[in-house]
Amino acid sequence: MKKIFAILALVGITTTAFAQNTIKAGLYDKQGNAVVAEAEPVVVNVTLRVATEHFKPGVYARYAQKYLGKRATLSEYSSLELVDAKLALGSAEKVAPQVEQEPYSLPLPLNRVSSMAQTTEEQAAATAEMIFSLRKHRLDLITGEAGENVFGAGLKAALDEIARMEKECLNMFYGAKTTTEQLHTFNIAITPDKSEYMVCRFSEKAGVVASDDLSGMPIVVKVETEKHKEYPQLQPLGPKDKVSAEYLIVPQSKCMLVGEATLMDTLEFASTQYGKTVTALPIK
Repeated sequence: MKKIFAILALVGITTTAFAQNTIKAGLYDKQGNAVVAEAEPVVVNVTLRVATEHFKPGVYARYAQKYLGKRATLSEYSSLELVDAKLALGSAEKVAPQVEQEPYSLPLPLNRVSSMAQTTEEQAAATAEMIFSLRKHRLDLITGEAGENVFGAGLKAALDEIARMEKECLNMFYGAKTTTEQLHTFNIAITPDKSEYMVCRFSEKAGVVASDDLSGMPIVVKVETEKHKEYPQLQPLGPKDKVSAEYLIVPQSKCMLVGEATLMDTLEFASTQYGKTVTALPIK
C-alpha cells in the first residue's frame, strides 16, 4: 500500500541535510494527514526602470561665452538609461511612471520692465547684468553691508529668493533638463523544459524595444536548478519489502536577469515542477 507525499514547507524530518536547502519532501495538512500537491506554475515578474533626460538649451546660449565667460550647449538632446532592473515572484500590473521635472525658464529677463524693443543680444546683456547684480546683493546681505533690518527667517527667505532668481537667469544661458522615469513590467512563465527566456531588448536611443529588434541589447531571464541529491533517509526497497512510500524531492532553482554580460538581479525559488519522485521505505 503506497502513500503519496508531496511538498509543504521548510520543515526538516530528521536532519537539515535532508532538506537539500529546499522544501521538505512531504506535504502534510494541519491534522498530519498526507495529501497530494498539484505542481503550481512559476511566474517571474521583470521590472525595468528607464530614465529619460531631455535637455533644452537656453534662449541666450550663444551669448554665454561673451557675457558670462563660459560656453553653453547649443543643441537640444535626449538620452535614455536603464537605471534599475528587478526580479520578483508572481505576476504584477504596470506601475505609473515617476516623473521629476524641472520647468524650462521663460525667455523674458527678470529685469525687463519696459515694452521697448530690444535685440536678443541686448536682452542677454541685461540678463547677465541681472545675475551679477543679484550676486552683489547676496554678498551685501551676508556681510551686513545692506539689509540691516533683515535677519533671522527674513534673511534666509531673501537669500533663497535671490538664489531662485539667479538660477532662472542662468538657465536662460545654460539651459534646463527634464528627467522622466518609466517602469516596464513583464510576466514570464517558467517551465522545466526551458532554461532561458528573452524578455525584451533595450536601446539607448529608443528605450525598451521588442525582443526581435536587434538595435538593442537583449534582456534575458536564465534559470539554473540544483542537481538532485541522494539522501540516506530514503532507504531503497529490498526484494522482500512489501510496504513503500513515494517522496517528491524538490531542488532549489535560481533565476537570473541578465543584460548582455551584466547580471542585474537574482532570486531563488522551489517549485514542484522540478521535483523528482523517489520510491523508498516509509520514513518513521
